[in-house]
Amino acid sequence: MTSVSAHLRPSGTSPASAAPAASPWHRWSAAWTRQAAILTSRPDASVTVTPAVGGPPGFSYPATAQIQVDADLIADPAIADPRRPGHRSKVPVAYGVLLHECAHVIHSQWDPPPSAPPIVREAALLLEESRIEGRYRDARPRDRRWLRRAVTSIIDPADTPTDTAWSAAYAAGLLLARVDARILYPADVREARRSITTVLGRKLTRGLRAIWREAHTVGDTDTTRMIELGERWCRLLGIDPNLTPGLPADAATSTIAAAIAGALDTILHNPAEAPEPGGGPRISGPGIRVDTDMPTTWAERDARDAERQAANRLTALLRRARHREPARTREPSSAPPGRLRTRAAVTLAAQRAVGAIPTAQPWQRTVRRPVPDPELTVGILIDASGSMEDFAKPMSSAAWIVAQAATRAGATSATLAYGDRITVLIPPGRRPAKVRDMRADAGTERFVEACAEADRLLHLSTPGTARLLVVVSDGHYVNPDESQATITRLHHAGCAVLWLAPDNKGWPSRVYDNTTTITVDDPTTCVNLIGEAAIDALSRG
Repeated sequence: MTSVSAHLRPSGTSPASAAPAASPWHRWSAAWTRQAAILTSRPDASVTVTPAVGGPPGFSYPATAQIQVDADLIADPAIADPRRPGHRSKVPVAYGVLLHECAHVIHSQWDPPPSAPPIVREAALLLEESRIEGRYRDARPRDRRWLRRAVTSIIDPADTPTDTAWSAAYAAGLLLARVDARILYPADVREARRSITTVLGRKLTRGLRAIWREAHTVGDTDTTRMIELGERWCRLLGIDPNLTPGLPADAATSTIAAAIAGALDTILHNPAEAPEPGGGPRISGPGIRVDTDMPTTWAERDARDAERQAANRLTALLRRARHREPARTREPSSAPPGRLRTRAAVTLAAQRAVGAIPTAQPWQRTVRRPVPDPELTVGILIDASGSMEDFAKPMSSAAWIVAQAATRAGATSATLAYGDRITVLIPPGRRPAKVRDMRADAGTERFVEACAEADRLLHLSTPGTARLLVVVSDGHYVNPDESQATITRLHHAGCAVLWLAPDNKGWPSRVYDNTTTITVDDPTTCVNLIGEAAIDALSRG
């Protein structure tokens, strides 16, 4: 069985030798060495591009920041100039392998201890693959496209040659874990997921997913936790590392291998597929968790009559605001109906009298052409920090009213809560069925990070549509200057910011520049003001 960790060389092993200056790949090695030094923040980083002889497409020595990439992934050294950014699109798989190895250099700061059984070591390093790619993507999200393409070379269907639980779990760690790390898209692994689940069953698959999701939160130097997770992986599959320390032997070909080959073909031939919302929790910056699951302490309830009525009124306002009257233009015509223009009629009679071809158009009519309604994007951010505790319920009500109305009015909407972590309560394209009464008990607030996540989901800073960000908060943040800078950036990008502040006379809410701030005592009575803010956003979109 091929080891997925074959490309990761631990500390103490011999580093890769540099390519000779006369090598046709010397130019690529030099250019990618400079690139790796920037990406890894390691001045001592070096990259060697050279043809591999039956080895992995790339391997790295994290301790010495040395990387080797298989030149066969590029094929022709003259295909592009590696010193120019445009060369990446010519060699997407090879460049993705380079980034994958850079991710190892940055984040693989632990080595399995010699005492770890080989099967535990392999399971831990399997979890390391999606962990380091997810961490790298959080810092450089635009590089996801290259990491995704690299999967077609890094993963080999021969890695899972049997339809055993171990091979199915191995395939899950290779493919499904990369979906939660937001490297692959769910559509990439649809068939593979079905084959894996057929072998493992849903319960075991969920158990393995819990392990790799936990691995995505482990620090770069935490050897103990990674080895513990590797052992849990084995025991969940019914393997006792003490009794069966070695890797399973190869057997006949499997349906899982065929499914992986199909997934790799999907990735290879769909390089620009749009991402799907959700995908499980991830880490967005140091210690900032982004989750799609509602906190267990938050209760769901049916909307009250007043809330439904308020949502209906706001829906009508948003629809009316989006509606555009038909454009009216006046056009000449040679026949009625319309208004007769005397001068043109005389000209037409004269043309006919002398036998000329009639060109005059004596009639004029008004033509109405429909104007498409502008698109509206609405992001809703709910402050779940402790200062909002007394106002959590009315703020939750306000968030539901806005989200419900925006979706029904045809707008693209998403709702997020932010505190110690960021929770995507309602991803884009979904209508909230019930009101989620939040509990504001977080120790801090991640407003800037929540804005970044909303921007990622809804493209709030991208021109082309009318955009509105609704913030439900008292505005008392640890870093108000940074928060103001974020608001100003969105404002200058054309995104209107509506601030719904609690009516706290004892401790008034903080007011930020470039926002429309509304003090909310009863959200159901503020619908008209919210609607006016949306109309203002539409008028500027």
